[in-house]
Amino acid sequence: MSTLLWPLKENPFPGLALACLNLVVALALVGLSLLLGLGISLLAGLRAFVDREAVPIKRQAQRRWATS
Repeated sequence: MSTLLWPLKENPFPGLALACLNLVVALALVGLSLLLGLGISLLAGLRAFVDREAVPIKRQAQRRWATS
């Protein structure tokens, strides 16, 4: 690798540092998006569970018949 960089007159390290920073930012954004999606799905599931518990049994049966 060093023999390939020997003819270059400029320093390659700033470009490598920028590429590494881009990789770190991309991985952080992917992780944040996964956490956000997981949080939203958990909240939606919890809300569906709470709403199902609040509905009387007769209405649950009517909902099942209406949706199937």
